[in-house]
Amino acid sequence: MNAPTLQSSPDTESPGRPPRAGLSEFGVVGLLAGLGVLVLVETQKISEALTAGRTLGPRVAPYFVGGLLLVVAALLAIDILRGGRGEQESGEDVDLSHGTDWKTLLALAVVVVAAGQLIPLIGFPTAGALMFFLVSRLLGSRRLVLDMVVSVAISVLAFLLFTQALGIYLPTWGGE
Repeated sequence: MNAPTLQSSPDTESPGRPPRAGLSEFGVVGLLAGLGVLVLVETQKISEALTAGRTLGPRVAPYFVGGLLLVVAALLAIDILRGGRGEQESGEDVDLSHGTDWKTLLALAVVVVAAGQLIPLIGFPTAGALMFFLVSRLLGSRRLVLDMVVSVAISVLAFLLFTQALGIYLPTWGGE
């Protein structure tokens, strides 16, 4: 009987070559570290003049988040250097044999950017409802009336949450 032969793949380690970590995994490390540094640098620009008497100022949370991003980047780099690999997702309800639908992805990006640009002109509730409706249609929903009702409800609820509960100004109807 013939013994089965092993075929080498680009990821298979050979005795003459040192093990290589994937460049994409180090890309995530760089992204996390860069974002952490950016958050820490930008946090320096936050003024604490109005909160001088408080124990916790507005810089505490950004410092915490920036530091946490750097710690996670360092831990991920250590894990990669020790041979850790990210496990590929099985995708329960996703067919991994199909590629990315670039047309839909581009259309979604255009809708989100357009909604952001429309907020000053037509107000947050209207732009938000339009965005939610178009996104639901682009993602395959065919329930026209339900899509409209849910889009308006989500947009108005988000508007009320920001303006009433959080006290954040958002333009209303017609960009007022």
